[in-house]
Amino acid sequence: MGSLRQNLQYISLIRWKDKLNLLFSIAFDLKSIHSQNIIHRDLHSDNILQDNLHSAYIADLGLSIQYLKQKDSEVYGVLPYVAPEILNGQQPTMASDIYSFGMIMWEVLYTKPVMNYHESNDVLKTIDGLRPPINNEAPQCYVNLMERCWNQNPEKRPSAKELCEVFKKWHDHDQILKELNESKLIIPEHIRNSDINANNGSKLINLSRNSDHDFIINI
Repeated sequence: MGSLRQNLQYISLIRWKDKLNLLFSIAFDLKSIHSQNIIHRDLHSDNILQDNLHSAYIADLGLSIQYLKQKDSEVYGVLPYVAPEILNGQQPTMASDIYSFGMIMWEVLYTKPVMNYHESNDVLKTIDGLRPPINNEAPQCYVNLMERCWNQNPEKRPSAKELCEVFKKWHDHDQILKELNESKLIIPEHIRNSDINANNGSKLINLSRNSDHDFIINI
């Protein structure tokens, strides 16, 4: 069936139970990767492949590195999915993968590709806490978990194991399912019209400061 990104328009048609299955399968794969002390480092919806709409698996471990053995000072990835601490010069961690997972949660929620940040001021805003928009009618339980995933402080993000436990619990929780099913998702205009086929392949992101406040970005 292709990648999750290619299938986002179809994800909008499936039940919330199936969306939770989908998210569980991605989180489970990420948990398996992390259990081997490996950081994926390039997690985004083009690297998540599907054989059916209610499950998926993580592909492309080409940029993965072993935790505790990392020495690479270069930043790779697709900008919306790259955690702010990495953009700020820190080394990637498992929590950085969780940040990327939070962006995938946003895409599953709105069934649109997340905004692609290419401008230097957007990178600075991401470092300072800029995240994709969320409408007030979105399911609060889901929003709370998603916002934990992209918390500015990596130590406050959940683990992949905890994500698996949450999605498994929600799948059979009548009140949670009711909240999810009754939510209304109002997609901002600039997101609604975004190009799902835009080229968002992983790139070397060359960040260098030319002052205390400016970045030069080469991608």
